[in-house]
Amino acid sequence: MAENQPKLVVLGNACLDVTYHLDRLPKTGETLIATKVVTDLGGKGLNQAIAAERAGAGVHLVAAIGNDAAGEKIRAVLRAEGMEIHGLITHEGSSDDSLLLLDRKGENVIISNTLQAQSLTPAEITRALRDSLDGAGLLLLQGNLSKETTLHAIMMARRAGFRIAVNPSPFQAWFSSLPEIDIIIANQVEADVLSISGSILDVVTLGSKGCRLKSRSDPEILVSAPNVRAVAAGGAGDVFAGTFSAEWLTSGEAERAARLAVRAASDKTTRHGTLSAFPERPAIEAFRRSLSSIPAD
Repeated sequence: MAENQPKLVVLGNACLDVTYHLDRLPKTGETLIATKVVTDLGGKGLNQAIAAERAGAGVHLVAAIGNDAAGEKIRAVLRAEGMEIHGLITHEGSSDDSLLLLDRKGENVIISNTLQAQSLTPAEITRALRDSLDGAGLLLLQGNLSKETTLHAIMMARRAGFRIAVNPSPFQAWFSSLPEIDIIIANQVEADVLSISGSILDVVTLGSKGCRLKSRSDPEILVSAPNVRAVAAGGAGDVFAGTFSAEWLTSGEAERAARLAVRAASDKTTRHGTLSAFPERPAIEAFRRSLSSIPAD
């Protein structure tokens, strides 16, 4: 990590993604034949960490993996990105996995196994976070950890004196009782259920319509998305969350971060796959250079 890079700590999950390509999503009780099956790496923690790293942050990922081939692949992809792997906590058994059903229009249904992530204990993350929190500007969390571990991480971050961002996905009922969070990054469904209002900055993603921002001190801002030929929405929300977090850390400007994140997430939807379909560093840099030419909404 470069000395002047803003530091982001991501605490979440890392897993193997298996995507079944279908002509359409199944109805209740229906069996369909897949047109293609694709295996990739994913998990909201891994996805958001790599998206943020490619967007210019120095990222430290803390996640649980199994002692299996999928765990080795996760280590390898972090090394390929130039990221540290000492935040990976190895448990016995298989790494987590996700099943994605994807139709021809790019709509998807996702089922995730988060047994490894759920098994992370406060004691384990205390050891893993103790060094990584030093000098960090933001802790990014999702919904794959247990309530106890999530609250413990928030407490550690508060004691360390830096900001906390939560992407409440997959949604957990106890999210509504979280202590004050600096940044909430949620889709419209999650935002409606959570009735977000307790954070300093609320970021609501709107799919092909872009996103909206609302802070306590400023009026609501709408950021539109570019017109793209979307073929796969899976992982786009993670690209948004990781890119937004990195750019917000770098520039301190929420609207600029949202505009870059919308461009990156929209770009991801034009390719099939999860992590393998994420925009690379040169693309993110090109989007960043173009921000000044994008008119305000």
